[in-house]
Amino acid sequence: MKRLGPVLTLASGAVIAVALGALSATTSPTIQTANAQGQQAPAVEATSEASAAPKPAKTVKPVPAKADYAGRVKGNGGLIAISIRNGKAVGYFCDGRVEAWLKGKAADGKVTLTGARNASVEANLGGGRASGTLEFGAKSWEFTAPTVKKPSGLYRATAVVRGANVKAGWIYLPDGSRVGLLSVDDEPVDVAIPEPGENATVDGEEVDPKDVDEFIGEF
Repeated sequence: MKRLGPVLTLASGAVIAVALGALSATTSPTIQTANAQGQQAPAVEATSEASAAPKPAKTVKPVPAKADYAGRVKGNGGLIAISIRNGKAVGYFCDGRVEAWLKGKAADGKVTLTGARNASVEANLGGGRASGTLEFGAKSWEFTAPTVKKPSGLYRATAVVRGANVKAGWIYLPDGSRVGLLSVDDEPVDVAIPEPGENATVDGEEVDPKDVDEFIGEF
């Protein structure tokens, strides 16, 4: 009898090896790369436009919390007064024949006022003065009004005398110059300008003037 044992053993080993190789080929995991084609990932494109530089913050010019200005209107002969209280502003123009009361605000180094009959004032504040333009009716004039202290400045009076409405405004300059207008039921009346802060007399009755701190709340 022929001995086949070793041959069968070798053959069996070969079959097992082949089977293991095939099994390994089918079960080994496939490693996936980020780019299976071998190409490099595209680089992030740099922005060609430079970032816009931030705009500098606007500097707001200061305005006084409390100030009074009074001066002459150039080429007109009248006087103008402007007073500021915590951003609120009131103005008065008078040449002895006509007048204009104005109101507005003070901010960013200037004052802007408007009133009846298209009256308006725009003025820059600085250096202890208000310098700008007054428009009244169809005309305009320039002015420079330095700061003033009491008793100079602006005064106003309102009252009812014998059933008539009385309204008056007066401006006083440090050099003694003064101007004002008093009206009764909106009609101008010839009344002497009183001394600063003193009463005016209308039809035998006294009318008490108020300074800016007393009347600015009416505007």
